[in-house]
Amino acid sequence: MAEYKAILPISPQGSIISDSSAAPEQKPVVRVTKVKLSRTSTRKVRTGCVTCKKRHIKCDESKPHCGNCLQTRGHCEGYLPDQKKNKKSSGPAELCWDSTQAIIPRVAAVAVASPTAQTKLHINTVDFRDDNSMSYFQEFVGLVRGPWMRAASTGDLWEVMLPQLSRNNGTLRSAAMAIGALSVWYRQSAHVSLHAITVPDQPTSQGDTHYFQAVAHYCDSLKMQCRRASAQDAVFLSVLLLFFETLRGNRKAALDHVNHALSLLLALVTDTDAHHRLADLAPNPMPVIGAVADVFNHLAKQARTVFRGRILDGPPLPNLAKRLQSTNQTMETFMMLLNQTQSEAANSPESYPDSFDTLEQFEQIWPAIRRHQAAMGAVMEDIFKTSGLRGADDDVTITKLHYELFGNPRIVSFCENFHKSMVKLNAGFQPLFNQIMQADVGSPTYLRAILLRIEFMGVYIFSNAPSFIEDASARALTPLYREYISLAHIATRAAKKEFETNPAHHLSLQCSLSWCLLVISMFCRDPLVRDEAMWIIKEYPGQDGIWSIRALYALALRNRHVERVNAVGTPDEQWRRLWRREFVFEDSGDRVVLRYMERDEVTEKWQLVEEAADIPRDGGEAQWKRQPLTIHSGLLILDLFNAVAQGDMDTRLPIGRPC
Repeated sequence: MAEYKAILPISPQGSIISDSSAAPEQKPVVRVTKVKLSRTSTRKVRTGCVTCKKRHIKCDESKPHCGNCLQTRGHCEGYLPDQKKNKKSSGPAELCWDSTQAIIPRVAAVAVASPTAQTKLHINTVDFRDDNSMSYFQEFVGLVRGPWMRAASTGDLWEVMLPQLSRNNGTLRSAAMAIGALSVWYRQSAHVSLHAITVPDQPTSQGDTHYFQAVAHYCDSLKMQCRRASAQDAVFLSVLLLFFETLRGNRKAALDHVNHALSLLLALVTDTDAHHRLADLAPNPMPVIGAVADVFNHLAKQARTVFRGRILDGPPLPNLAKRLQSTNQTMETFMMLLNQTQSEAANSPESYPDSFDTLEQFEQIWPAIRRHQAAMGAVMEDIFKTSGLRGADDDVTITKLHYELFGNPRIVSFCENFHKSMVKLNAGFQPLFNQIMQADVGSPTYLRAILLRIEFMGVYIFSNAPSFIEDASARALTPLYREYISLAHIATRAAKKEFETNPAHHLSLQCSLSWCLLVISMFCRDPLVRDEAMWIIKEYPGQDGIWSIRALYALALRNRHVERVNAVGTPDEQWRRLWRREFVFEDSGDRVVLRYMERDEVTEKWQLVEEAADIPRDGGEAQWKRQPLTIHSGLLILDLFNAVAQGDMDTRLPIGRPC
């Protein structure tokens, strides 16, 4: 048979010589040696996907998901991590994501992640196209691991998860390189603020090459996602593309990414086949989806008051609005579902430690804090539904509605319990914070601690609705406002000093500093504190999510006029009129619509007026113009928030207030 051959010796000693004169000799015995050959010409491998191994069939080993499985079964369980140590590589460091242990950079060595935070990773190293591509990726890793970017996050997403996933996934890697190239372009610019830079239409200098390389990598990631779509790629790519568009100041595209990402997350947590989709993310998908949900939960609150076009063009987040309606969900119930995907640690104040040893330990408390905020929004929604005050247009009914929302016994009890937990949290964090404040002011830990303290103070102040019910309780918040302003001064100075070489490091998708400064500039009863908050916004170097910093400053500046025209009557009368201030953003944040009460000079009666202003791109002062009331004279913000849930601009069902 062809499998075996007789190997005969070819040496002279093995030859048979015939000689007639010689005596006949016995022929030598020739041995046949059987050699077993390999059944194939290549080494047998054991690197197939988990699904193919279970089914005992050949795997085509496509990454990140097997093509055979996708074609026959619709989903693939991915690949087991290879625990063999690879040879050292000159490439960028890979990070081992284990949320239960310290984060340690490894050079081309991949460890198995914790079962509670393990993703399905394709760990085969893929070479970068050139040195520029590698440097762009390294720039990306340095950018997302900065303290401003990680402010108010649990850290794993930016410091470990996204760098590791992007390093080992072609689609995500292209998006990461796009962000890195854009960061290099910012670093080589002569500007010190994100707001002062205009992206080029055509290359006018050698440095612009990095910008157009960023756009090219961005397009590559979209093409690869279209060719081979997967749930894991879609979820994490939504974060990276949002980051890219926010970084280059394209808020319209950023809003689109928020809209589609929230629709995707809603499908992942509510659809009947949600468990199949979640299985594509990781063996234990909840920590994965929770890390991403944390980002979009924060951005959803911003996007609810930002219209892509004008108010009458349709609701904010139109895709999400349709899916909420089809799944019988509201924005608040959806936010609660997202919060439930996050860590269940520290559910109650009793589980809070008496003292914190590290900032990482303190960060792990934030999921519980956000769950509380989402729960309070749901309580306020329920109170409004049962109040019987829907469709209120007259001042008496609207005032009654405000008292019901801010002074309802359920809200008061809820906020009192939350206040107690925040007091305990503050007692445990204060010693660690004071210790870090004595360290080097130039260290990243110093700025990170300041930012965490700012986030804590923001939640502590603005999550106490009963404090805003009357002028006296609002004035009692002034010392807390002053502390917040002091922290904001330190944070902005430290940020300018640490990141003066690259304004891209001022971006954060989860920091709420600029928004809280706006609320202080409008709601604090001390005019000096209000003005100080306004000037910080004007010089603010950062970019917090999709807010336009120039628009926030224009609002704070216009509020000085609103305060002045309402400075008539008793403090409580003034405060009740100031309740009627409302604002929304149109044209993706480049236009502001503001409502407030003003006394008619002829009739001397107070009436609701509406103004709008386009925000100049050159940093000039906005010009406010009076316009007719949009839709009706009731609480506009209730209609706008409900529009996200129902797709109807006049259903008048509240989802919450901007502050």
